[in-house]
Amino acid sequence: MLQYAVLGSGSSGNSYVFSDGTVSFLIDQGYSVVELKRRLERFCIGLETVQAVFVTHLHPDHAKGVGILCRRQPAGAYISSRSMLEQPDQFAKLGIPLQQVFPVEPFEVVEIGPFSLFCFATSHDSAGSVGWFITYEDQNLMVLTDTGLTTVEHKQLAKDANILFLEANYDKRMLETGPYPLYLKRRIDGSHGHLSNEQALLFLKDSGFAGNHIYFIHLSDVNNDPALLEKAARRTIQTPFTVCHKNQWYGPQPEAL
Repeated sequence: MLQYAVLGSGSSGNSYVFSDGTVSFLIDQGYSVVELKRRLERFCIGLETVQAVFVTHLHPDHAKGVGILCRRQPAGAYISSRSMLEQPDQFAKLGIPLQQVFPVEPFEVVEIGPFSLFCFATSHDSAGSVGWFITYEDQNLMVLTDTGLTTVEHKQLAKDANILFLEANYDKRMLETGPYPLYLKRRIDGSHGHLSNEQALLFLKDSGFAGNHIYFIHLSDVNNDPALLEKAARRTIQTPFTVCHKNQWYGPQPEAL
């Protein structure tokens, strides 16, 4: 039976787990092994079942714990070949044993236990950033985060997804009037930054997403308010959703199983 959970989402750490009870894998690993183990235990998933980590990009809140985990146990690290080629220093700092590194290209299918995955390009200020599309039996799951814009390709994939983990990083007005310096505001709001609440909700409409559940992820604790996003989502979409607060964990809702 498929199990999945948001182990944490936000600037202090990101990780998502997928499991059939025997084989488990992560998308991103931004935590210490101790903290990761604690979060996995919340969902009765053993750390020893984690066989792989699939990385979206090399920013520390998404990747700083990958090497730690791989040195602890023989999990494979699947990383965009472009990320490794264009950011060699950041990749080297992770300290992943080279025999456990598997470079991947967009749409290259990877099989792990009963799961099939492939990555697709996103638009972020980390070279080679990707999202991930997962298939388990007749279910499709998609993780789309840390991208300043969405594409026709993204919309086509979302239309085929049953479960969608979608970035909604900031409220545009909060960002504009908030404390960040202008250069950082422009970075966040730019084409290589993050998706706003408005962009995320428009993406859902334009993609025709008709799946079972949406998890809104990677909310900024400075430039967003979960209550604002929840209010806007209730006005805009009919699909059940969960707004994931920073540094909290979330399992599937009953209607998503």
